[in-house]
Amino acid sequence: MLDRLVTEGRLPNLAKLRQQGRCGLLQTEPPHFLSLVWSTFFCSSRLGEQGWYFNKIWNPDRQCLQYLDPAWLPVQPFWTSLDPSYRVAIVDLPYVASLPTGPNMTLLNGWQCHDDFGRREFPTGLWAQLTARHGKPQMAAEVFGPQNTRTLLSQRQEVLNSNRQFGDICRDMLTRERFDLFLAVFGAVHRGSHYLWDLAQIDTDDVHEETRTVLEGSLDDCYTSADEALGRVLTAAAPDARVIVFGLHGMGPNDGWYEVLPRLLEHIHRGGGPSAPKRGTLFRLKQALPWTLVRQVTRRIPTAWNKALIPLWSRRMYDWQNTRYFALPMDYNGYIRLNLKGREKHGCVDPGEADRVIAELEAALCGFRDVETGKPVIRGTIKVDELVSPKAPRRRYLPDLVILWDPPHPVWQSSGLISDRFGEIRSPKGRKLASGRSGNHTPHGWFVAKGPGIQAGPSAQSYDTADLIPTVFEWLGAPKPPHFAGRPIEELLSGT
Repeated sequence: MLDRLVTEGRLPNLAKLRQQGRCGLLQTEPPHFLSLVWSTFFCSSRLGEQGWYFNKIWNPDRQCLQYLDPAWLPVQPFWTSLDPSYRVAIVDLPYVASLPTGPNMTLLNGWQCHDDFGRREFPTGLWAQLTARHGKPQMAAEVFGPQNTRTLLSQRQEVLNSNRQFGDICRDMLTRERFDLFLAVFGAVHRGSHYLWDLAQIDTDDVHEETRTVLEGSLDDCYTSADEALGRVLTAAAPDARVIVFGLHGMGPNDGWYEVLPRLLEHIHRGGGPSAPKRGTLFRLKQALPWTLVRQVTRRIPTAWNKALIPLWSRRMYDWQNTRYFALPMDYNGYIRLNLKGREKHGCVDPGEADRVIAELEAALCGFRDVETGKPVIRGTIKVDELVSPKAPRRRYLPDLVILWDPPHPVWQSSGLISDRFGEIRSPKGRKLASGRSGNHTPHGWFVAKGPGIQAGPSAQSYDTADLIPTVFEWLGAPKPPHFAGRPIEELLSGT
């Protein structure tokens, strides 16, 4: 999509960077955890070392889900390894909860982040100063759930306004102070890509032709506005500054099959029978209420209250004494965890039986086919112990099995699944996704960098997301900490 927009002349600032700088591809290891990109980036560490693979993580000690927070799952962000004399600005870095700050550091978080981790500022008063000069944040909390023409038009305008405002804020900060490192993330583009990828999640029969044209061009408009804002930011940088612009993962059409996994697991768990598992009252209430209503409430209460609600309802998701495995929150690939004795507070699966249970579950999942085409919807599974050492420090917080989808068509074009052993799971054909998201994550990232010593042209190879911060440390002349998993990208240092 970016290549097309560059060719059409709609991203002149990115096009100029590509002409002047080094372009390359990025991927985060392992690629099956698509929201792992940000923690890998700002910690330069691997999944098994830090465990921050999603915004909500399973805590086996409490038998519940919790929002990421270094208070209970500590991480070491890169700036804690920099000498305090460096002047560093971090602006709207995703997944940054209450992380430490330093004496020469400027931190602004929650202004236009796609994921809500709360509002942060350092030094105190920065938020008020920026509000006085640029107005209140233009990006609101996400309305997760079914969409319509009105909500998509609102999403479009919100992204355009937020990109414009965020570009002005970054330029403002850069012109008022000189930083050794200035890191800013345009989160509104991510929001727009989720909901404006295409019109598959709204009913378009009665949409006026003019409105349809606007909506069909909305995603391009979002990236065009981000490029305009990027241009204003770059004019505030020093002429000899090293600049790197990147996207840590990509976006593509959302087939929506991950939304089926919890129901599929419950069907297998009860042997295809009609008896549903016991659920806690709060969880049943949450499931019964429409997402639009729930989100209208949760986006209006403090972040701390939302964080507190997650453990409350997830503690009673199931009758734990009779639940051998369960689905975890996911973005595209499916994540399944065993309710293992000795690891979970209320575990019921003996560790000696774990391999057998996983093998049975794999066979059951891969046996389901689309009712109409007869084709499997799952191409395979991966045991997490094949991706992460069982002895890794954070292994106990991770799923046990990753589900890899390979559906014949999007989930809303299916009328259900069938298994020779477990029977049918029927669904109304033509339904919309519970998330309302027409776009979803892909593992393909990219970067372009320019500055002294960096030769222009395409990169000779792709690189790991964990390599970006070690490269920046080399630019700063700072020693690379031994715990960094990545290594500096030579092409961005010597111009080779």
